[in-house]
Amino acid sequence: MSIIRSLRMWTLVIAVTISLLMVFNIIPMNKGKGIGLGNGLDYGLDFVGGTEIQLKLERPLNDPNTMAIEKGILENRLNAMGLKDIPVRPWDNQYILIQIASASPTDIKRIKDILKQQAKFEAMIDGKLAISGSDINIDLSPNGRGVSKTEPFEWFVAIKNSMAGGERFCRVGKDKRNKPIDMFLDRPENTFFLMDNGTYSILNDLRENDLTSYIKLIENRSRIPIVVARNNTLNISRISMLKKSGFDRAIILDEDVGISDRLRNELEESGIRTERRSKGNESYEAWIKEVIGLQSSPVLRCDPCSQCKYNAIITGQASTYEEAEEKMRETQILLGSGNLPAKASIGSKPKDVSPSLGEKFLQFSFIIGIIAVLTVALVIFLRYKRPGIVIPIVITSLSEIIIILGFASLISWEIDLPAVAGIIAAVGTGVDDQIIITDETMSKRRNEQKKKLIGLMERIKRAFFIIFVSAATTIAVMIPVFLIQSLKGFALTTVVGVFIGIAITRPAYARIIEEILKG
Repeated sequence: MSIIRSLRMWTLVIAVTISLLMVFNIIPMNKGKGIGLGNGLDYGLDFVGGTEIQLKLERPLNDPNTMAIEKGILENRLNAMGLKDIPVRPWDNQYILIQIASASPTDIKRIKDILKQQAKFEAMIDGKLAISGSDINIDLSPNGRGVSKTEPFEWFVAIKNSMAGGERFCRVGKDKRNKPIDMFLDRPENTFFLMDNGTYSILNDLRENDLTSYIKLIENRSRIPIVVARNNTLNISRISMLKKSGFDRAIILDEDVGISDRLRNELEESGIRTERRSKGNESYEAWIKEVIGLQSSPVLRCDPCSQCKYNAIITGQASTYEEAEEKMRETQILLGSGNLPAKASIGSKPKDVSPSLGEKFLQFSFIIGIIAVLTVALVIFLRYKRPGIVIPIVITSLSEIIIILGFASLISWEIDLPAVAGIIAAVGTGVDDQIIITDETMSKRRNEQKKKLIGLMERIKRAFFIIFVSAATTIAVMIPVFLIQSLKGFALTTVVGVFIGIAITRPAYARIIEEILKG
């Protein structure tokens, strides 16, 4: 009965129980699925397919190192959204393909919004650059971000300025107390706005915080020129002057009625790249802030040359707590991952990707896993001729698989083919370790019957010394494998399986074998 009171056994039982509850989605890990076997797990492209997004870079990246930087930043942003093994593959020198497994339309939209942002950060006071993205670091401490619990739901992200950034902030912000600090992400560069007279009048009457008109917000604080098309006619002299100054891109802030396609074609023929940004159902305020990339405009209420010289806060609001939390997290991801060397846009409509193996293969993998465990049990029985040893090894191996899957469910790790291979490798290592424990204790027990030199606990300690050395070797081998994107799932599940083995399943098995040998 002492085995029932064993802490090691209770640890195993609790870990298996919680893992089963997560794998069956009884503890809801996947809110979109009900209760069922495997519903708490996320599956990779190999088994369930997904969505492919094609990104087109604004210019070709002929340097392989620059393309590698672009790829690395995109991977960092995607991984920061959640522990997902998302393939990012350069194609030619101007395209990148990204495949996402079984994502919801909301997830796809979030991913697209993050992917297409270059994440160039600028803080400006009265239209002058005070802080640039190269001058800041994200404050990753618990106090570096937060969301208010009551309406309006305000979020903030703290940043730290470098010495050069602090000096510029002091120089630009001096004598600017109570002025807004406009914080931009991807403010349009070398770009002017084209709008009709009606839109211009609305924006001129609209006030930002009841003070500045939105026309001045665009022209003076964002440094984006405005061209007004009156009576559906372009101001050619104004556009020519802007083009000579380097403004080779126009954002059309109107529907087809205000600015016709004829005017757009005239601009294109003159060498001006164009993009139409309609208002849709948004308010004018939200529409303009989105187009100019304005994230927030906190008021300067401190001395920029002493109190807040090296510290700043980006703030914002959202209609719900969840939206505020998501915006806060997204801002940290964008600012923390770095600026893309080339801005990306969604090249074509995302398309569905069929699973290369299919759900049937996942079911076959489960069946083959059961057959493998039974085969191992048969071999062990032929070796020891004792069911009392075979049954604990089988139970321990199955427990290890369940706990690994529970951990994968907890961190939302996608189960793909490399991950399945990693689970098999981890369980194989586990069976080896259990045989080491069994052989070590039984062989020493035969010697003990002759010489009575050492106790049972000493024999188990010797076995665990071998196991720890083997585990350390396995982990060391897996560390470089983590750097290979396609094998990251294999490396993670193998290492997690080793840790679970030495922390939970091996000690529990040792306690069982100890009780059996005492008998």
